[in-house]
Amino acid sequence: MTLPAFDDGWRGKQRIKPSVCILEVRDRGRPGGEPIARLFVHREESYRFDDRDGQMYEGSIRLSYQTIEPKHSLRFRVSGSFDGSYSRGLRDGDASVSLVGGALFLDPSELRGQRIGTYLMNEIVAWAHQWPEATVRPIKLLSGQAEDENRARRNRFYERFGLKFAYRDPDHREGASKPMPVRELTPVTSWESNISERDPRDYLAELLFEREHLAIEASRHDMVIKRLSATLEDARRHPIRWATKHLWWRLQPALIQGAMLLAVSVLIWFGLRSR
Repeated sequence: MTLPAFDDGWRGKQRIKPSVCILEVRDRGRPGGEPIARLFVHREESYRFDDRDGQMYEGSIRLSYQTIEPKHSLRFRVSGSFDGSYSRGLRDGDASVSLVGGALFLDPSELRGQRIGTYLMNEIVAWAHQWPEATVRPIKLLSGQAEDENRARRNRFYERFGLKFAYRDPDHREGASKPMPVRELTPVTSWESNISERDPRDYLAELLFEREHLAIEASRHDMVIKRLSATLEDARRHPIRWATKHLWWRLQPALIQGAMLLAVSVLIWFGLRSR
């Protein structure tokens, strides 16, 4: 049996991703290291169809995210959403897509610049490619959205997806994206180098396996500790007997080896005398 929340499929040539996934985020400077964050991502898509001809005239997508923190962690959970939408005029048939219906404000600081925003934006762009001829609605950039030190990064974030802006000032503080069809949008997959999409079922199964393995290891260590404790207690109560037994076990291999050498020597001696 499969769970509907985790099912995926195809809509035409486009894969429909499961509505629930977990993101494992590693530091972009150390992509082979341990994850620095994990996010729960919930994907919601909705569509409306014209009763007269069955054609879709409205669609939307929302990617809700929340960081997964250990119980009793001092860090606050970070949550938010990223939205996109599609609409087609019932009279004129003109279609348009909106790529930005949310904003990313990630704290703590180690989550900033780790391509989480790139992943979410790329998902919106991939979803919008269902309507390649639709017009991308202008994205407005305002001076208050970014400080001087990260303004270039903000602008580059959008430009990497193929958006071209008409800026109102030489420093590119403000501007709006130029009209363009969806087909000219460029997917950005750089997030794949440090972010992994995980099926929650597989992720939970791995955690349960690791927990069981740790429980077995803890039980084994507990047995070793009990055995050592019993040995120390025996040494405390009967120090002479314990020392004698301990000395015997240390000398036993050498004594056995010496006895074997002596026996071989005796056999050789008797062999030589019998000639």
